[in-house]
Amino acid sequence: MTVLKNICIDCGMCSDGTMYRFAAIKDGDVLGPLKAAGAVFVTNEAETSFLLPCPAFRGGCCSIYETRPTICSEYRCFLLRRYEAGEVSFEEAQALIIRTMALRDRVRPALTAFAEPQTSQALSGLYRLMLAKFEAMPDPAASRREQADLLLDIAGLRVVLARE
Repeated sequence: MTVLKNICIDCGMCSDGTMYRFAAIKDGDVLGPLKAAGAVFVTNEAETSFLLPCPAFRGGCCSIYETRPTICSEYRCFLLRRYEAGEVSFEEAQALIIRTMALRDRVRPALTAFAEPQTSQALSGLYRLMLAKFEAMPDPAASRREQADLLLDIAGLRVVLARE
């Protein structure tokens, strides 16, 4: 059984593309280390962001921790806030993270194999590619039925992430 020592550091789902597709950059953020790690930046009229999964997130930890962007240093997921407020015990948080990571680890490779992305993608991007691939097939409904187990796993993961 996997044992977590720190629910934030051992989780990393905010950085690995499980929870989000991108992270916003703030004025004053040091971008050199993020650029050197291979981050892809996108800009719209309101802000600049980098795409997730973060290329600086390696081996379960941030390789540019000391110079990470502000959003990364300030971010507190709902589960972490509940844990810090004493609403969830460490054991409860740990169990939820372990179950969610196991589900993520089932979904990501299956989605990647089905969607065949050209670049690294957040889970939501892989899901969009899968839906587009379904629609391009002669019988989209049959394709969905063939992938029913994967679709159920995705739905389960989305429900867990929406709660936490």
